[in-house]
Amino acid sequence: MKPTPLEPALWAKTAPPAPPTPPLDGPVSADVAIVGAGYCGLSTALHLAEAGRSVVVVEAEEPGFGGSGRNNGHCVPTWSWHDPGEIITRFGAERGRRVNELQATAADLVFSLIRDHQISCEAVQSGTLNVMRHAKYVPPARSTFEHWQRHGAKVQWIERDELRDYIGSDAFVAGVLYDEGGHLNPLAYCRGLAGAALKAGAQIHGKSPATNVARDGDRWRVTTPGGAVTADHVLLATNAHRHGLWPGLDDAYYTVRSLGTATDPLPEAVRRAVLPRDHNVQELHHLRQFFFFFDGDGRLVTGGSVGLGVNQTVEQISAGTGVDLTRLFPALGTLTFTHRWQGFLDFSPNRFPGVHELADGLYAAVGFSGRGVPTATALGREIARMIVAGDADAMALPLTPLPRAPFARLGSQLVANVVIPWRKFISRFV
Repeated sequence: MKPTPLEPALWAKTAPPAPPTPPLDGPVSADVAIVGAGYCGLSTALHLAEAGRSVVVVEAEEPGFGGSGRNNGHCVPTWSWHDPGEIITRFGAERGRRVNELQATAADLVFSLIRDHQISCEAVQSGTLNVMRHAKYVPPARSTFEHWQRHGAKVQWIERDELRDYIGSDAFVAGVLYDEGGHLNPLAYCRGLAGAALKAGAQIHGKSPATNVARDGDRWRVTTPGGAVTADHVLLATNAHRHGLWPGLDDAYYTVRSLGTATDPLPEAVRRAVLPRDHNVQELHHLRQFFFFFDGDGRLVTGGSVGLGVNQTVEQISAGTGVDLTRLFPALGTLTFTHRWQGFLDFSPNRFPGVHELADGLYAAVGFSGRGVPTATALGREIARMIVAGDADAMALPLTPLPRAPFARLGSQLVANVVIPWRKFISRFV
């Protein structure tokens, strides 16, 4: 999978400049070495540095170059594919409670870090609104809402007659408002995390791809073209970017292409007619899913995830999204998308993120499955807690065996050529 340039992304045009991260030059020693400067790697580095640990991050390109800097900027305090009851079933009552609390508070952690470190990233914590347009999707949405409510999440159920106060469309029968959700410029947030980690004492080296990870006596050695990091602990946090650094890791997830698109700034009257309270909005229950928000300059930002090999251009996909949104929100008029970009996300066969101990002191965090901004940030804090405490139980999410994704190297093509065409066919009758 060859990385595409970051420059076409809207976020690269609107984010503040990246902090200096010169290539690694020569050997260094640290308590912890981290491979990958996305949300998870940088959050881990920041929390470790604040706890007094020495940490060195090596990154193949620059902070946020991968999926962290290319996603759609939604910060949603729910699981993508599970409700809290399923998490309890999977992990047991006490551990499941901790895991659910991790996710329920993950978005608030993001916005707290933004405030504490004064990160300039167009952050708006106005809430995430999940809407349904058909009555048959109400029962599962209501069940998920009630699960989160029982677990103490800040969540509201909104009936149809109230929805007009939140969203400018009559197409929806109900909604769930997750109060602590919001949206942001994801690349700016990632660069801000990098700046905060550097200020706390971490070292970050861009243009320094890890080429080998191996034992060096009783420590680990991470080799790059310009040097090496010797450390007691190593975290591999490269997510969707396969690198061959450890057996089985590259086959533990599917790689899915994620597309982003945005308009030029729209008039304020249009924006207020569509989203009076500036939420980010998503519809996940319908087969033709959508999500969008307005950025700080009033651009409508939307997108989606598709597999590699799908027989549509980015322009065709964004045009179809525009037609769908205009049908639901007539106030938008005819949408013209002027910004288009793409990245890759790692999709776990468990549809759930995992932290895995590959060997004593060597960890990997993969499979965020569409919840990169909040979940990767929160897991970075948890991994730091585990390393500082020397106890896996200090982390809310338990260590789990590395999963195996059947046909992992073909996963994107399967999504493109089977799942997406099937969804398109079914959606004609819904």
